[in-house]
Parts: sequence; C-alpha cells; structure tokens
Amino acid sequence: MKNVHRFLIAAMAWLIMPALHAQQLKGHIHDTASTGGMLKLYQARGASFTLVDSTHIGPSGDFNFHDRFNATGFYQLALSDTDQVNLILDAREPLVDLRFVGRPLADHVRVQASDENKRLWELQYVTKETQAVKAAVAEQKSRLLPTDTLELDALDRVEQRAIHTQEQYLEELAVQAPTSFFAKALRVDQAVQGARGGGPMAVAAACDFSDPELLRSTVYDKAVMAFMQNLNAVSEVQFANAADTLMQLASGDTACKAYMLEHLIDLFATYGPESALQHMIDRYVAPYGGSTAVSATVRQKVDALLHVSVGRTAPDVELNDHGTKFQLSQLVKANTYTAVFFYSSTCEHCHAQMPGLKADRSTYQKRGFDVIGIALDVDSTDFLRSIRENAIPWRCYSEFNGWGSKAAQAFQVKATPALFLLDRAMKIVAKPTDAQELRQILKELYD
Repeated sequence: MKNVHRFLIAAMAWLIMPALHAQQLKGHIHDTASTGGMLKLYQARGASFTLVDSTHIGPSGDFNFHDRFNATGFYQLALSDTDQVNLILDAREPLVDLRFVGRPLADHVRVQASDENKRLWELQYVTKETQAVKAAVAEQKSRLLPTDTLELDALDRVEQRAIHTQEQYLEELAVQAPTSFFAKALRVDQAVQGARGGGPMAVAAACDFSDPELLRSTVYDKAVMAFMQNLNAVSEVQFANAADTLMQLASGDTACKAYMLEHLIDLFATYGPESALQHMIDRYVAPYGGSTAVSATVRQKVDALLHVSVGRTAPDVELNDHGTKFQLSQLVKANTYTAVFFYSSTCEHCHAQMPGLKADRSTYQKRGFDVIGIALDVDSTDFLRSIRENAIPWRCYSEFNGWGSKAAQAFQVKATPALFLLDRAMKIVAKPTDAQELRQILKELYD
C-alpha cells in the first residue's frame, strides 16, 4: 500500500506541475584548489558526450551556468579530464542545485534540488554497493576449489540476492515518478533487453529511434546494437538493409538521424562488414554519393576510412623491431601476399586467431604468402611472452604505445584482432574478419 500511495502522489504531482521551458544548473564546490577553474557541461549522445556549455567557479566555490537547458537527458559535469560526474537535466524541473563537499566530484556529491538527480544518485549508490558484493563474492570464490559446491552455491545466492535487491530498488525509484525521464529511460532499457532474440523490429517497437531524449542516453546505442544482433545475419547485404531501416526509423528527428549515420559508420568501421560501411558512405554521406551533409569531424573520419578500404594503397608505416626500423613496404614486397595482423599480446580473441594464421602460413608460405604481426602493446614483457607462449613463427613489431600506435591509427584499427591482406605493391586486397575467411581468400587467389 505504501508504494501505491507514493505512486499516486508522484503521478498527481507531475499532472499538476506547470509546463516549464528551461532549467537552471548551479551549485558549489568546497575545494579551494578548484576556485577560478573551468567547469564544463557535456551532453550525452548515445554512449558518448559532447561539450555544450562551460562556466567558471567563483572565488567562494559557487558556479552557475548562465544558459538555461530545455533538452532533457543525461549530462556530465567535468572539472578535468578525469574528474567527472553524471547528472540528469529535465526542463520540467526548474532547478538543479548540487553541492560537492570534496573531490573527486562523483564521490562527494549532495543533491540540494532536483528529484531526478536524487533518484540517479540513489541508484548509483545501490549499484556501487551491489558491485562491492559481487567483487567480494568473486574474491572468495577464487579461494575455493570446484569441489567446494556448498560454499560456491552459498556465494551464488548472496550475489543473486544483491542483484535482486538492486533491481527492486531501481523499480521502486521509477514508480516514484512514472513520467520522469529516469523512469522513461529505465522502461525503454528493460523493453530493449526483453526484445533480444525477437527480431530487429521487436527492438524498434521497444525504442523510438527518432526520440531525441532517448538519444541523450546510453539506451540508444544499446538499442542499435540489439537491432543488429537480432538480425541473425547470413549475408552482408542484410547489414546494409538493416542500416537503411535504422536510418528511416531515426529520420523523424534531425539530431537522431545525424547521430545514427555517424554511429553506424563507427559501428561498421569497427566490426564490419566493410561492404555495409561503404554502403552507408555511398548512399548517405555527401559528397561521396549521398545527400546528407556531415560535420567536418565525420568527413575527416570517412576520408581516413576510405584511405584503407579494399583496392586502396595501404599506408607505408614504420615498424620498430627493438630499435631497428623498417618500412612496411620493404617487408611486403618480398611476398606475393602479406597478411598484416594487428593484435594485442593480452587479447584472448587475438590468440584464438593464431592457430588459424599458422595453418594459413604453413599452407601458402612456399607460394609467396607471409604474416606480419603488429602488437598494440605497452611494454616488451607481454610482447615477448606472447611470442614465446604462442610460438609465433612470423615477425612481430610493436611501438609499445598501446592504442597510441601510429601504425594502428594509420590503418584506422578500431578493435583487435584486425587483418589486412596486401599484395607486394601495398594494395589492400582484402580485409578478412578472421583466419578462416583469410584462408578462403588465399584459396581463391592461389588455387
């Protein structure tokens, strides 16, 4: 009865609340070192954030954004690149007033005004507690043997109780204000989860891809991924068709359509297939054949991706072998075809490709095929251990700069493992998704 009573009160409160068109964001940071600093406000676009405003922190620690905000969604306050705090802005609330009693901001926030953010921070507190329970369970399990079934089962129950308590608390927070953005994002997220396995249009029914409020939440990217996963695709054409459908579903809002295009380009550039990426560029992006004007940032991204598409000449990067430097072109000209394998020595998915690559190399090496490994490692320890433990027979190189690798950036590598098949003139012949696809391509080329 108590929850029902709270539900009715919250519902009535939203019904009688006057329509508001903007929201003020202000607060105080109790940290003298922050005085005079710049506090930046970022707006969510899917899982990423874009800068929308900034303000200085006054001599007494007060801050006040002069602009008023009417775009409901998730936002982020940042005092530096590493000191950030999440919040919700909703124009139906006239004021968000935050107090930070220390730093980092996320660990010292007190919400003075804004029921939305009180709910958000209650949830984050409960989530943190649940994660602590799960971490403790995992630590205790690590001390047990597989035969300690009673203890393992007891720990599983502890973890499940913590998860169930979190879910119940989350539901109760949403019930408190059923028409709030918090509740809306939660309901859509639950609906998207429930639509998994039900086909792409089940996801479309769960998430309105033309809703700019949902765009300003992580559920948007989740829904796009669920839509693609529900394809159960058997051909690359299905991905291009699905992308067209998503573009149509997002077309009701200019911002959603623009973001959908950019997001799908990133998605296909990272995970493939390349044919779907090329389809998006040719059909939608001006001036490559499409009619949609994109930002300079997206244009640069597309140009860079096209430079490493099939049929183009690969970038002639410098490779470092413990101080001895080679140009990639020097190495590939010795072979008819060379597979350039971008990997990380700590990446299990990369290790899983190595037996297949060894088999490909063994089969076709005498006919002019070889492999070159480029490791996105940060030090030589993992690099050398991986070569030894995996018995890697081909030459491997690393700048020991992780994802700052100039070679990876030149080839637009977004995830590992990544494969590029080059001929002796450095032309990109293919970009196989794995060693099995590479084997089929080599078979067609050689046999």
